[in-house]
Amino acid sequence: MKLKVIFSALIMSAVLFVSQANAQTDGPKHPHKGGERFSPKKQTEWMKTELSLSDDQTAKVETINQKYSDKRKAMHEEHRKQMKALKDEQDKEFQSVLNKDQYAKLEAKKAEMKEKRKQAHKERKGTNK
Repeated sequence: MKLKVIFSALIMSAVLFVSQANAQTDGPKHPHKGGERFSPKKQTEWMKTELSLSDDQTAKVETINQKYSDKRKAMHEEHRKQMKALKDEQDKEFQSVLNKDQYAKLEAKKAEMKEKRKQAHKERKGTNK
C-alpha cells in the first residue's frame, strides 16, 4: 500500500513538472525557426513580412499581439500559483501518511527526476542549434 502511495506521488509529481514546463511557452511559435519563442514585436514583424501589412495594419497588429501576450503572461502566472498551491497541498498530505524516511526518499526521487529533466532539456537544446 505504501509503495502504491509513493508510486502515485512520483507519477503526480512528474505530471506536475511536465505540465509546468509545457506551460512556459509565451506566444506562438515561429513556423520557420524550429519553434523558438518570439516577442509580440518579432511576431508583428513576421506578420508584416509574410502578410504584406501596411504601416497602419502593422501598428494595430502589434497592439493586438502585445495585448494578448500580456494576457497569456498573466494567465501563466496565475496557473503557476495554482499549481504550486496544489503541489503544497499534496505534499502536506504525503507528510501525514509517510514517515520521515519515506518522505525524504520521495523528495530525493523528485529531485533526481527534476535533474534528469534538466539534463534532457539541455541535451535537446544542444541538438536544436
